[in-house]
Amino acid sequence: MGRHSRPGPGESFGDRDEPAGVPDNPTARIPRPGDDFAAGESGDAPGYEPSPLTDTARRRAAAFEGGHRSETGRRGVSIGVIAALVTVVVVVGAVILWRFFGDALSHRSTDAAQKCMAGAVNVGVVADPSIADNVTKFAESFNSQVTPIGDRCVKMVVTAADSDRVVDGFVSNWPGDLGERPALWIPASSIAEARLQSAAGKAMVSDARSLVSSPVVLAVRPQLKDALAQQSWSALPGLQNNPTALDTLNLPGWGSLRLALPTAGNADATYLAAEAVASTSAPAGAPATSGLGAVNALLAGQPKLSDNTADAAWQALLGAGDPGSAPVHAVATTEQQLFSRASAPEAKNSVAEWLPSGPVATADYPTVLLSGNWLSSEQVSAASEFARFMRKPEQLSTLAKAGFRAEGTASPGNDVVSFPQLGSPLSVGDESVRATLAAAVSSPATGSTTTIMLNQAMSADEGGKSRLANVVTALTNRIGALPPSAAVGLWTFNGVEGKSAVPLGPVSDQAAALTGTLTGLSPSGSGAVSFTTLRLAYGDALANFREGQSNSLLVITQGPHTDQTLDGPGLVSYVKSAVDPAKPVAINVIDLGDDSDRATWEAVAQASGGTYQNVASSDSPDLAGAVTELLS
Repeated sequence: MGRHSRPGPGESFGDRDEPAGVPDNPTARIPRPGDDFAAGESGDAPGYEPSPLTDTARRRAAAFEGGHRSETGRRGVSIGVIAALVTVVVVVGAVILWRFFGDALSHRSTDAAQKCMAGAVNVGVVADPSIADNVTKFAESFNSQVTPIGDRCVKMVVTAADSDRVVDGFVSNWPGDLGERPALWIPASSIAEARLQSAAGKAMVSDARSLVSSPVVLAVRPQLKDALAQQSWSALPGLQNNPTALDTLNLPGWGSLRLALPTAGNADATYLAAEAVASTSAPAGAPATSGLGAVNALLAGQPKLSDNTADAAWQALLGAGDPGSAPVHAVATTEQQLFSRASAPEAKNSVAEWLPSGPVATADYPTVLLSGNWLSSEQVSAASEFARFMRKPEQLSTLAKAGFRAEGTASPGNDVVSFPQLGSPLSVGDESVRATLAAAVSSPATGSTTTIMLNQAMSADEGGKSRLANVVTALTNRIGALPPSAAVGLWTFNGVEGKSAVPLGPVSDQAAALTGTLTGLSPSGSGAVSFTTLRLAYGDALANFREGQSNSLLVITQGPHTDQTLDGPGLVSYVKSAVDPAKPVAINVIDLGDDSDRATWEAVAQASGGTYQNVASSDSPDLAGAVTELLS
């Protein structure tokens, strides 16, 4: 019996021989149910019973194949398995396609940006001359590594300019030599920012933060430093105008302080010094603008030089052999500029640093991000990114080596500048206060002829003082700053009459009479004969016209006009007929509050070539600023 045959009755597995004709072949087909072998075919004879071992193997094979038997005995694949496989194929295919097209679009966008498909754009940066060289080097480094913004390449272009030129450019016409209007401005101090916002609106500035700083100091002759000792900012106007001030400080023959206050190439130092003088000279609790008289006196007493540049002031300070007889004994400047100019070893023999006692005036070098319709979104973004770039440690370290004070750095110092620890910073006020004080510096009093026409019928109280008292204070402060060559006259009017109170004449002769008359005025009446008084005062100004000077009539009123003998159209008609091109006299008007006669005053100012300014409240820096601008 063969080895794999099932034994018959009475037979054992080991005793049976394989049938004849059946090869010993382990791969021979195993019969399955349903197979129909014909006679003579290989396989078991009819009546064959499957081996248990064969059935077991078959069941295991079926389980391994994961299939099932059909009714015919054939194996099939589950519908769920097919659906799962199809789902996997679809999902995987979608992911592959999504990644393929996403990467393609991303690379396409990146390639377009790297190739500046939308072109390149310059981004204007204007910086104060004291820091412009460093900013230019930073821009070169920034340009070499900045990536495109959107589809445009950006390039920072730096131009140096003083704050006066920038402010004037935004208010009127932008200077062509300063390139395109900038997206980023780095003036020497936030005074410049305040001036810009006061003139052009707060919306011009989107952000401003200090980059570095430098305190305002006086560069003086070494002998003067010891003599000044602990003098304060408020003492400077007196030292400036007293012809023997330094003689009393143990410097015989030196005369007055002779402090030069340059406005060009001086990092806003004069503007900042003026704030310090005004703030420390104002009465306790009063705004800094109450100290305008001291500022005007300081400016009026400064030495007369060839121009108002820092270079001219330094030359006058160091050019004379005898320091006592030098035309300049001191120059208002910043610590950084003094450090830069006094780098030579022998400098300590001719110049020293002196810091007045009291609060410290500081040039804070803000990065002013500008906003306007001349800027694209790429320029705005690039300017903001460049401002952040300059605040990185590497750039701040470079600025510290140049003499600026920068956060997280140490200043080097030299034989003249030691970078001492500073006291409390000066706090002046809001933008309007700072702009008013700056106007006293940018528009100093000059030789001019002005007839003041003052409404005495102003009695409304504001801030504890009447309007008239506030106006008188502003006028007396400004008159004290006028040069001797200026000429001033005074007319007053109320609800009854208008008259000449002080005749027109040189301020050197009239100053006492003017201030005495002004301080003696008191509110009178509630109406005003302003139109009829103007007709008289304008005729007087024409009759006393002074050649070689600007002539003007300054009207300060609040209305209303009550004299019915002359109405608004009649006054405008009179002015138009009286204007003499050979004797130009501009009518400037400062109109307080909500005046019902405003339209008439605007028309009068326009007809004469003058200026109209409405001041909402006399108890504000705006009044002092208007008087400073129109009385010069």
